[in-house]
Amino acid sequence: MALRTKIVSAALAALLLASCSQEEPASDAGELAGPNPLVSVVTVRAKPVTIWDELPGRVSAFRTAEIRPQVSGLIVARSFEEGSAVRKGQPLFQIDPEPFKADVASAEAALQKAMAARRRAQSDLDRGHALRDGNNISEQAYDQLQSEGAQTEADVGQAEAALKRARLSLSLATIVAPIDGRIGAANVNEGSLAEATSSTSLATIQQVATVLVDIRQPASRLDALRKLTRSGGKAEEARIPIELMTGADGSEVVKATALFSDISVDEGTGNIRLRAVADNRDRLLLPGMFVRARVPRGTYPSALLVPQVSIKRSASGETQVYVVDANGKVSLRLVDVGELVDGQYLIRTGLKEGETVVAEGRDKLSPDTTVRTTAYTIPAAPPGM
Repeated sequence: MALRTKIVSAALAALLLASCSQEEPASDAGELAGPNPLVSVVTVRAKPVTIWDELPGRVSAFRTAEIRPQVSGLIVARSFEEGSAVRKGQPLFQIDPEPFKADVASAEAALQKAMAARRRAQSDLDRGHALRDGNNISEQAYDQLQSEGAQTEADVGQAEAALKRARLSLSLATIVAPIDGRIGAANVNEGSLAEATSSTSLATIQQVATVLVDIRQPASRLDALRKLTRSGGKAEEARIPIELMTGADGSEVVKATALFSDISVDEGTGNIRLRAVADNRDRLLLPGMFVRARVPRGTYPSALLVPQVSIKRSASGETQVYVVDANGKVSLRLVDVGELVDGQYLIRTGLKEGETVVAEGRDKLSPDTTVRTTAYTIPAAPPGM
């Protein structure tokens, strides 16, 4: 009986020893993990920020000229390559000049005839003067000579005008480029009849080295645009920067500047047109193309930004952030947020420059928690932002 009691006591002692040996490693692990949670933080810094609106826009050529005939006739030559660059005054189409040359010759002959009649009438009038001085001609006959002289003078003027018109028609038979630019497809070829009254153009020239962009923006944004134009004086309006995003992913960005905003609002859409001009020497923009335009809504010279993940919303909808003091203790702060800029919120009130804000890890925090911190890396903005 005594032996059994000793065996049971030894067994209980062994179990107690094993239990103590298993609990000690767990206690050591807790000491290694530490009581303070690890969070990533950012230090609030003031920097200039521009808020942009992304709006639809349509590209048009800086200047467009439709080539139309001013005289009618048969086209006998085309003197350009479709899609090529042309210079102002360069011949494009040639209408058969022979009928117009004949008109010029006829007008020249008519002028010579009128001038001959004027010389004869002037001689008769000179003789009439001499006869009148000797009272050898009646007043009626003298008046007739004066009238004939005036008539022949008018005939000469009319003949000169007809000759000028005929020469002009001859010159218009050669159709030239009215502006520099790039010419598109020809709508007619040799052998076609050109009619001065036709509504169809022979070809179209466009200047695309510089293009215009018409941007439709809500009329409510007009006040913000006016503030930007007044920020630097009257001449500042022409220097408002606009970014045009092209390509399937918007990765190509073309710089533009505002020219003017329209003076009326579209009754159907409530939009107002803003026209911008852009350098297009790289030919990224084509007339008729739709683009996305980034138009500045406002500029803040000393804006405070915090990452979007920093913002916490209360049950009542208030926006809050966790602020970390110099001792690593966090406190909950109410803030007034503005626009979202490249994944960061603009802070209007509630924060000061130099304060530290929790970015990631705020879900495991409560006020007065002491934390360990590491720097938060703000993700890069995607292309076109």
